[in-house]
Order: sequence, then structure tokens, then C-alpha cells
Amino acid sequence: MSFFYALAQVFSRYLKELDVKFTNAFMGLVGCIVLLFLSILFEGNTILHLKNMNTNAWMLALHHGVLCSLMGHMSMFYLYKFYPVGQVLPFYALFPIFGIILSFFIFGEIPTVMIVIGGIIVITSVFLLQKTR
Repeated sequence: MSFFYALAQVFSRYLKELDVKFTNAFMGLVGCIVLLFLSILFEGNTILHLKNMNTNAWMLALHHGVLCSLMGHMSMFYLYKFYPVGQVLPFYALFPIFGIILSFFIFGEIPTVMIVIGGIIVITSVFLLQKTR
């Protein structure tokens, strides 16, 4: 998966002539269809689980989907028009950290130990990648 993620980042640079809204909408639509299919296939009762979600769960999903993911991707594709991938990707790689921080401030969600460990891993990996250059 990491290999394909890296390929997507590199080839995204060559799509700079396309509008960022188009590339982001296409990516989101394809991702949604694939993930919905895989959820139905492996988890079952996906539609039932979606119907039973409460308002807080929908607000969290909307927050992560719009603020953290959508804005991050649109900003990344926009910046690819002006900067090389190596300069944009480190900041984009930190979007989970920004999501954790925003979830804390907006919803009062306290990060678990696993989320904190994951955040430390993300920050460390971005730091080490930048240090090797």
C-alpha cells in the first residue's frame, strides 16, 4: 500500500494542469466506492451500521472527512503546481496530527495511548525523512 501511495504522490505532480477540485472529487468518489464495497464484503451489515450511527459519530466523520482529509488533499494538489513533491509531502504527511489536534479542540476528544503513539511515529518519520535530505 505504501508503494502505491508513494506512486500517487509522485504522479500527482504531473496532474497539475487539472483542477484540484476535479482530482480530489475523483479520488474521493473512487475511494468511497472501493471502501464501501470492501466493507460490505468483509464486515457485512454496513448499511445497518451507517443507519445506527448517532449525531456525534456523523459529526466526527464529517470533521475528519472535510476538514482533515478534503482540505489537506486540495491544498496538496494546489501546492504541487508550485513546489516539488519533496517539499510538499512532509507537511501533507502531518495531516493526521492536525486531525488529532482539531478533534481535541472541537469535540473535546481525548486521544488514546495508541493515537498518541501513532502521532509520535508520524512526527518522527517526517523528521527523519527531512533530516536525511
